Amino acid sequence: MNIALQKGKVNSAVIAVELPSSKSISNRLLIAQALSKKTFKIIGISEAEDTRILCQALDAEHNELNIGMAGTAYRFLTAYLSLMEGEYCLKCHERMQERPIGNLVEALQKLGAEISYTGMEGYPPLKIKGQTLNGGQVELKGNVSSQFISALLLIAPYLREGIQLKIKDALVSAPYVDMTIQLMQRLNVIVRREDEQITVLSGKYATKEAIQVERDWSSAAFFYAYVALGGSAIELKGLQRNSIQGDAFCAQLFKLLGVETTQLPDCLLVELDPNFETPKEIEIDLTDTPDLIPAFIVCASQIVQRLHIKGVKTLRIKESDRVQALKNELEKLNIELIEIDDNAIRVIGQRSSVKSLIVDVYNDHRIAMAFAPLCQVVDEVLIKDSEVVKKSYPNFWEEFSKVAILMKMTS
Repeated sequence: MNIALQKGKVNSAVIAVELPSSKSISNRLLIAQALSKKTFKIIGISEAEDTRILCQALDAEHNELNIGMAGTAYRFLTAYLSLMEGEYCLKCHERMQERPIGNLVEALQKLGAEISYTGMEGYPPLKIKGQTLNGGQVELKGNVSSQFISALLLIAPYLREGIQLKIKDALVSAPYVDMTIQLMQRLNVIVRREDEQITVLSGKYATKEAIQVERDWSSAAFFYAYVALGGSAIELKGLQRNSIQGDAFCAQLFKLLGVETTQLPDCLLVELDPNFETPKEIEIDLTDTPDLIPAFIVCASQIVQRLHIKGVKTLRIKESDRVQALKNELEKLNIELIEIDDNAIRVIGQRSSVKSLIVDVYNDHRIAMAFAPLCQVVDEVLIKDSEVVKKSYPNFWEEFSKVAILMKMTS
């Protein structure tokens, strides 16, 4: 299904928007809950497709599992199933078979796991023979995916000797590892981090309190972009500045584009500063928050003349090659994205003079949502394959229709 967007006529000074629950938090808690034999309750689990797939896999009564495009679920399950007695075949979508998993598999194998590749070496699909693991010392590269580290940490309490994990190279998306550690500690597991060494003692996840999942900060970025491009003020219901999510940096990031954030009792108020002086150039390193990059780049390309961003390396192994996807789609707006190296890009921005835009989304939810706010500056934006947003934000179009005119069209 394609969706055509036009600038909406907003009848209220402030629009209230419902954000989804964080799938990052939900997925971590679901693995911990499964390991604990469901001894604690989770409130507000994400309804994202990725989380739904993980739930189904954890509850499955068969040993052949197809995880589709759910990257986090695939990595977490690789570690989890290594501990579960039985033989498992962990399948996935073709794109996932292009996303490396070798570093995680090698680390698990050093801990005693029996895992083999059924296709290309270092990539999914996998065959896993689950068994009790001793644990102990292990090294893992930090510059490929923080999810590999989180996957190991989550199972660590259930290894006989716990784990002493040494992170090699610079850690990408570090706040996601911090999130994992904070959730584990909340579930009364002993985790200690000293520089690049993380120690987890053998134990069990347990808490008498139900765990509430936070609203998702990465999903807020698309509404921040809408405001930055001249949209009305937004109330993001349930969202809190005080968050364990690294993507809460979104508020600071979009302040560079004139968006102010005010914490209210039950929401965040997001509005454009009328006195903001637009910078000609922005240079920033977003290594820690790669999920914010698509929304920020697309939005900033309409506001600043030159944009320099570091930390894009991991974007190349997401649901799509997001660097290439952004380059292709921005070119339709006569905006040049220049690849400086594999980790840095430059964008030469300008206010669009294009009257209509057709966006290819590359089966990538964040690409689809990143271009939606452009209906503020382009007469009509047509998003192809709009249903891809269900991966993280199933109700995105329903919520975005509060600020834009939506017309659903057949493919």
